[in-house]
Amino acid sequence: MKAIILERNKNYLRPILSLIIIILVVYFGVIFFLNPTKHISFLLRTKESVVVFSMFGIIFSLLGIFIILKSILRKNAFLKVDNEGIYDGFSFYNNKYIKWEEVKRIETIRHNYNNYIAIFINKSLNKENGLSYILYKINELSMGTPYIISSGYLKCSFKDLEKTINDAFLEHKKKR
Repeated sequence: MKAIILERNKNYLRPILSLIIIILVVYFGVIFFLNPTKHISFLLRTKESVVVFSMFGIIFSLLGIFIILKSILRKNAFLKVDNEGIYDGFSFYNNKYIKWEEVKRIETIRHNYNNYIAIFINKSLNKENGLSYILYKINELSMGTPYIISSGYLKCSFKDLEKTINDAFLEHKKKR
């Protein structure tokens, strides 16, 4: 099998709109934080609840901005499927290359109305640091595996992605 490279979708409309919305959340979070007494309502009944709500909003929005900018500005953003395994240049993890020998099974998972390719490996060792460690754990707990691939950032459809990965995995299993 020759290497198949799936390139990044160059449509940046969705991430840019997401950034604008998140920046607005940060803006309103700062406004709430600077003057909490003006924003007391039936949902946020005390000054302290307004401050806590605005702080959480600011922190999580800044985290969202970081993740979106990191995914937009990534240089080696492509997905490569070959005889040896899968290279996921979109992954936040340090280990971007998954060898076929490590793969136990591959499944299609529907999570939050989105389709994902879930790659279950034999031994899942978390050697990540910082934000990558947190994202690794979140994916492992919510999806059952930290290694998930979506077609949302690729030029191909989900069916094409699924077929490419499953065909390569089946071809590797036949060779063993």
